[in-house]
Amino acid sequence: MISSDLNNAGDNQANGRWEGTAGPILVEVKRTNSMRDVRGALLALAYLVDGESSKSQAVCVVVDSRLSQARLGEELNRLRGVLRPELADRIHFLANRGVQSHSPTAFSGSLEAVPSAFYEWLEGLITTERLRGHAPKLPQRQIVVATLAQLRLWNQPPVTVKRLQETSGASYPTVATVLKELGEKGWLENSSERGVRLRHLTIGEWMDLARDHARLRKAHLFTDPTGHATPEQMAKRLAQLQDASKLPRNVRIGGVLGASRHFPELDITAAPRLDLSASADPTHVAEMIDAGLRPKTRPEQRVALAVHATRDPWVITNAGSQPLERWAGELECLADLIDMGFTREASEMAHHMELTNKEGRSTP
Repeated sequence: MISSDLNNAGDNQANGRWEGTAGPILVEVKRTNSMRDVRGALLALAYLVDGESSKSQAVCVVVDSRLSQARLGEELNRLRGVLRPELADRIHFLANRGVQSHSPTAFSGSLEAVPSAFYEWLEGLITTERLRGHAPKLPQRQIVVATLAQLRLWNQPPVTVKRLQETSGASYPTVATVLKELGEKGWLENSSERGVRLRHLTIGEWMDLARDHARLRKAHLFTDPTGHATPEQMAKRLAQLQDASKLPRNVRIGGVLGASRHFPELDITAAPRLDLSASADPTHVAEMIDAGLRPKTRPEQRVALAVHATRDPWVITNAGSQPLERWAGELECLADLIDMGFTREASEMAHHMELTNKEGRSTP
């Protein structure tokens, strides 16, 4: 019933699309104080909705803005005045002042008679857009390596360079450079099949790969001044936020909790902290999970939450998988263990990864 495709949002499509009984609603979210931005968004939506069925509508949702509802209404009326009548009435605006109540009263504007389920979905879309707007710069080289590693762990067939670009989101020069480096190390498989794939890696090679991954990604560390937040409690809170569409699904649980999912024999009795892999704004993720968390500023402070800025290929290549949908991939978890100093335990997990991969284990 409900869908949105934010990663592919561009000039020729809206941020989200809600499918309701009365017809689809195309949504463009704008965090701006510029009426020029709003005008451009309304015009773009008019072009989009003109190519849809006659039941479709489109709405520009303006959030975190100083623009008044009256000013937004004036701009919409100006646009409607130059559109065909049958198209003009299908273009709308909504304003949100930062209130999140799962209620249409949190919004004001020209869109009327819409089910409350639309507004619940809309709040999730707005949250995702806010996170995306402050997302950190991600290590493209490591994303390519991690994608190849995850495909190897699933024993997937070789992939073309073009497919590797699409899956990792990296440019052709970046992919070509990574493949050249891996080829020189002898880590690529010799195969008559079209495409590239990592060969089976040894324990030491998995450890080297994870060390590089841990070193090149950026970790944002947070402390809990109260001392009450536990990894399990925060993981439960994350699940609740994701189920309510307040945090995106690409925030994944790694560290000891995640590693235990991939390697149940992990010899660590309790997780010292919660590790997350995310391509969203780490500070906002931490605030949503526990408003009492603070960035670590002194060496002696204990880390309660670590948010690693990365694009986990577990999400990229297996977004529809249910059994491990909240958990980061093996390489992320292995890097987390090394990051925390659990070298022996990480080596045991790498041994498990080597054996299961050679046994031919495939996508879960």
